[in-house]
Order: sequence, then C-alpha cells, then structure tokens
Amino acid sequence: MPEDTTIFILFQIGLLIVASSLGSELFKKLRLPGVIGAILVGLFIGGPGGLGLVTDLTVINLLAVLGSVLILFMTGLEFDASSFWKVGKKAFLLTTVGVILSVLFGYGLGLALGWSWQTAILLGAVLAPSGTSVIAAVLSSEGVVDTKTGSTLLTAVIVDDIEGILILTITLGIITAGTFSVTNLLSIGAIATLFILASIYIGSKVLPILLKRFERFLSDEVFFALLLGFGLILAFVSTQVGLAAVTGAFIMGAIIPYKKIGEKLSSRLLMMKEIFAAVFFTSIGLVISPYGIFVALPIGLIILAVAIAARFLGGLAGGRLAGFRGKTLWTLTIGLAVRAEMSFIIAFEGVSLGIVGNDFLALTAISVIGSMIVVLPIFQRLIKIT
Repeated sequence: MPEDTTIFILFQIGLLIVASSLGSELFKKLRLPGVIGAILVGLFIGGPGGLGLVTDLTVINLLAVLGSVLILFMTGLEFDASSFWKVGKKAFLLTTVGVILSVLFGYGLGLALGWSWQTAILLGAVLAPSGTSVIAAVLSSEGVVDTKTGSTLLTAVIVDDIEGILILTITLGIITAGTFSVTNLLSIGAIATLFILASIYIGSKVLPILLKRFERFLSDEVFFALLLGFGLILAFVSTQVGLAAVTGAFIMGAIIPYKKIGEKLSSRLLMMKEIFAAVFFTSIGLVISPYGIFVALPIGLIILAVAIAARFLGGLAGGRLAGFRGKTLWTLTIGLAVRAEMSFIIAFEGVSLGIVGNDFLALTAISVIGSMIVVLPIFQRLIKIT
C-alpha cells in the first residue's frame, strides 16, 4: 500500500505531542523545568543526530508558531493591566537595569565574536528577559507567592514581560530598517514603546465595554472561542505592521479584563497552551544537532557566563537603588538571572525571519538551560530562607 503523506504527518504530530508532553511532565516530576525535557525529547526523536522519527518540519513549525503565540497570549491573559499602571519604581529598577545590561553585554559579546551587528543585537535581546514561567513555578511550589519577596518578584516579572516584548519589537524594527545607530534605536524604541503601552492602555479601557455588551448574547464556549480567534488574528495583523506575531498575541491577552474574563479563559486554555508550548520547545530540539551543541559549547558557555553576569550586576545595582538589602536583594537578583521561554521565542523569531541559523538556537539552548542548571538550585534554596 502506498504511503499516505498526510496520514504520516498525523503520526509525526501525534508522536511529537505524546513525546513532548511526557518529557516535559517527567522533568516537572523531578522538580526541573519542563522546558529542558521537551528540548531533550526533540534532540532524541529529531532529524540531525536523533532517531529521525519526526522529519517534516513544515507542519511542526506551524504548530511551534502557534505554541509561541499561545504562550504570549496566555501571558497577556494573566497580566492585570490595571495593576501594571500601579507597579512601583522598586520592581521597575530591580529588573530594568539588568535588562539593559543584558542587551549591552550581549551586543558587545556578539561583536567581539565577529558576528554581524544584526546577530549581535539579537543575542542581546535573547539574553535580556528573565524566565517568568520558571520563577512563578518555583514561587508556587515553595508556597511563597504571598510573601514580600515572592510578590516583589512576581511584580518584577510583570515589568520584565513588557520589557521583553518591547525589546523583541525594537530589535526586529532595527534589523528591518537595515541600519543601526543611536538615532535609529531611540526613534524605533520610542515608537514601539508608545504603540505597545498605548495599545494596552486604550484597549484595556475600551474592550471591557464592548465585551460587556456582547457577552450576554453568546454562550461561554463561543465567547471564549471568539476571544482566542481575535488573539490569533491580532497576531497576524502585528506581522503586517512590522511587529512580531507574539506582540499582537500578548497585547490581545493583556487588554482582556483579567478578573472577569481573563481568569476563566486562561483556565480553559491551559491544557491547549501546555500541549503547544511543549511542542514549541520540542521543535527547538528537532532542528538542533547534538553534535552541533557539542561544537557550540565553548561559545555557549561564554554566553552563559556573560548572561548571568549581566543580570547579576544589573539586579544588584537596580535592587540597591530600589532599597533592597541582604538576603532579599540576593534572592531577587539570582531569581531574575534565570532565563526561559521568552529567550527561546526571540531566538525562534530570528530563525523564522532568516536573521540567524539553527546554530543560534543551539547557543540559546546552552545559555537558557545552563542558567536553569547553575542559577535555579541556588534560587530555590534562597527563596526558602528569605
């Protein structure tokens, strides 16, 4: 019987979902980030150096894009826009100094390695965001979400989420413009910041009024399906105006009222998000060769050291400016040095747009997983005694 290509693709998708979900869950049971398990599954079952069980990357990449969009849409849903405008300067200083240093250190390291300015600035963007999901998971598992340190960290990662989206938008805007200068950086940065913050502010005021009018005419299932659909549409629209798809998804999620609708929608989408997020991280492993990771390891370790140093120095400086001292300062600083999903999403955008190749994903994997291996255990111990 001739092989049906479509049916075989279904087999590969099914295998990918099963393997990525199990790998992610296994690592969570071991009290390790599921991201690591999903990537290792991709390395094992993928084409370059793996078993070659999943080789059709056309459909897989589509699912990976959906995964990245869902991650940011859900991040937006869990983001309370009304609370964001009340965020104090302490959380802003705590994370922002580290973000700025990460971009500068990453850009400088890229140039020192002989990379193009486009690749160098993308490296700076990849190193900037903290691992929001990993930090939140640790705080939850340790039962310290409601403590002063825990709430401060959660507030800081709210700021970090916004800054990560801004950095991605500014980076892609500069690369698309084709030239890098201080003037170009400031103009694109100002436009991107104004657009995103204005979209969230105006949208969070207007959308609740519209939702209140239409909510009573629709069942919950249809109502939530429409919101998800509009999130995907806005993700597409964002790409047509020079922004990343994940930027539009985040904005749509952020303007949905969290207390009344966002919380319910988030709980209903959680399973879908977990499945496709695992697929997204596994897709990273699918295109990375284990041998390629071995070759990239020396440079990857240098990047890891620079990444940790940037957030460490930035966190200490920003934390001191914000008035934190002692164990609290060290705990906050070390927690924000962990990287996770946002770094991969930025790197994935760079690969999708042809700015960098798959070897850049290998370097990103080394720096992100390395930060989890090196920094996360220290953070887990400190958070218990702070």
